[in-house]
Amino acid sequence: MNAKLQWLRNKMSSLDLQGLILTNPVNIRYLTNIEAEGILLLTRKENIYITDARYIEQVHSILTLFDEIIVYNICDISKEDYENFFLFCENVGFEEYDISYAKYKEYIRKFKIHNFIETEHIIEKQRMIKDQEEMNHLKKACEITDNCFEHILTYIKPGITETQIASEIEKYYKQKADGLAFDTIVASRRKYIQTTCHTNKTKDTRNRHYYN
Repeated sequence: MNAKLQWLRNKMSSLDLQGLILTNPVNIRYLTNIEAEGILLLTRKENIYITDARYIEQVHSILTLFDEIIVYNICDISKEDYENFFLFCENVGFEEYDISYAKYKEYIRKFKIHNFIETEHIIEKQRMIKDQEEMNHLKKACEITDNCFEHILTYIKPGITETQIASEIEKYYKQKADGLAFDTIVASRRKYIQTTCHTNKTKDTRNRHYYN
């Protein structure tokens, strides 16, 4: 089992949780590297990922035997299977900030859960503590951003539009990284620079300010 899942199981034990349903895709990716749509169940003895047929092959290509995660096609799971996943689990945790009340009631009914317990961001709190691999990724991201800034300084010239600058920034990131973390914002006049603003097509780069 990978170290992050083992940490989570140890945390569950300290919280007297015998099971856990994870629905937040960011947390699931953090724990498993899976980006496909689905939910992750931690039962008494198994780690289970439920997804649909479109993602089965993709998920299998990411996981290794070391992860110890069983992948289920949602179409192959029976009513009895759902009811047995958390059999003998007195307390099952869930991510209360990620599901609706309707989904909350659905899970209690579908999985036959006795006590559905809020987990109070236990994974988000752990994500704040970076391991060496994550620190290396952050350093690399900062390096790419610095290089992009230097590149864009040579690209900007009078008459160019904010849209063109934004497109060049996005092009750079797509070539040098996996992609954009969020939309690029370029603002060339002080009156346009607010907490949230949108890139426009104005051909004026005087007093330019831009950030990604």
